[in-house]
Amino acid sequence: MAGMSLETRSTAAASARPGHVVPLVTGAILRPDADVRFDGYGHGWIAPTSLAPTTIPPLNDEERLAAGLRDFARAAGPRRAALLDVQPQGCGRDAAALARLARSSGVAIAAVTGFHAAAHYPTGRRPWLTADAALATFQRELDGGMREQPLARPAAVAATLGADAPEDDPCWEAAVEACRSSGALLLVRLERDADLAGLMPFLASRELAGERTYVCRLETQPDDGLHRALAQTGALLGYGASTFVDDGARGAVAALAQRLEDGHADRVAVGLEVARPSAWGTDRAAASDGTGPGALIEAAERRLRELGACDTDVDALLGKNLLARAARPETPGVGG
Repeated sequence: MAGMSLETRSTAAASARPGHVVPLVTGAILRPDADVRFDGYGHGWIAPTSLAPTTIPPLNDEERLAAGLRDFARAAGPRRAALLDVQPQGCGRDAAALARLARSSGVAIAAVTGFHAAAHYPTGRRPWLTADAALATFQRELDGGMREQPLARPAAVAATLGADAPEDDPCWEAAVEACRSSGALLLVRLERDADLAGLMPFLASRELAGERTYVCRLETQPDDGLHRALAQTGALLGYGASTFVDDGARGAVAALAQRLEDGHADRVAVGLEVARPSAWGTDRAAASDGTGPGALIEAAERRLRELGACDTDVDALLGKNLLARAARPETPGVGG
């Protein structure tokens, strides 16, 4: 559509008929019909936090990140490049820095509210002890804008699942309620010890529809039967491209192939998960190493085509599916 931007300013959208949009950190929006390559599990910025574990490297070299994002935008062309940054508030998110990167690179960046594993917070403790306290934070950001970027709303609510049952974690109750009340997508980050089998009945008992759930890092959970059962609930399944583009990652490649064979290409999204500072190179010739999101998105597309994905399926897995799921009710004045 010549002359029209896929990213629409919030002020222009406010006068349009209310619909569903993906709010961005700049205060702009993406509409569900945008033509994108969408990094479904991205890291655009991780600010170092006081007393945070030293095993969590900061991702805050703005010049290097901007160069990598510009390469991502070039590799995505003629489609728009977009990235869902999955770092929640309080453990490294900086929506203002993400907005600067979005403007300098042309990449549409969305952020999340919600919670991470306790180890990612200063002193290894989350700031919420009760569900009510966590819910107040999540809802305040979903309705009124993010702390660092008050005129922009988060696009999803992130929740990390580890070995503990979600019933035992007040932050989980808060995240589910925030999604139910706002229409936002629930983004589940799986740790390697996560109880994926226990997640599905928990969400069903809270009456959160599978269509409003996005379960990421499934390559850490190799039980294909669970993946199939999750897809049958209508949930969106997230796989990491940095694993399945690796020739040695047979399990992740097989999982992607099985989803396509099952006819579930409409229920899969690919995340690049470029989190290490050293991985933010811009040498697109080194695609097999995933040096930066530009090289990795190209490698992911090649691998999907090797698995037999048609053009429509490639577009769905690399952007359209997540864009449709992440769209939430538009709110005039803030983030849409």
